[in-house]
Amino acid sequence: MSRLDYCHLQIVHALEKDRWKVNPIPLEIETPERTIHVDIEASRHVKGTQQRVLMAEVKCFPDRKKTTRELYEAVGQYIIYRAVLAEINTNVPLYLALPVEVYTTVFDSTARRAVRDNMIKLPIVNLELERIVEWIE
Repeated sequence: MSRLDYCHLQIVHALEKDRWKVNPIPLEIETPERTIHVDIEASRHVKGTQQRVLMAEVKCFPDRKKTTRELYEAVGQYIIYRAVLAEINTNVPLYLALPVEVYTTVFDSTARRAVRDNMIKLPIVNLELERIVEWIE
């Protein structure tokens, strides 16, 4: 299993503050061709008893000198993970969780276009406050 990003706990706390129940252990999903490890699985009740579930991959972009490479890896990983989830016939939405600082500095107009064109879902998190400041669907 891969190492968790340094901002993983703040993202978990932000989801919990947003009333999500977060599974603290990354979720391992296997297909005959590959195994993936999704950082977060979370659920919450809406409108009484209906349960909503999501999965999220956390990316913090720790090396500001390698943001282009990390952007390629994050977007590629997200797309492959989403394809694996589709192969196993799950309809659980996948998100790419990012700190607000990363979204405002690394995700320029080209990266945001890639997000839109590839329908990548993003919760944007203020790490200091441990709060989700925006959900980009």
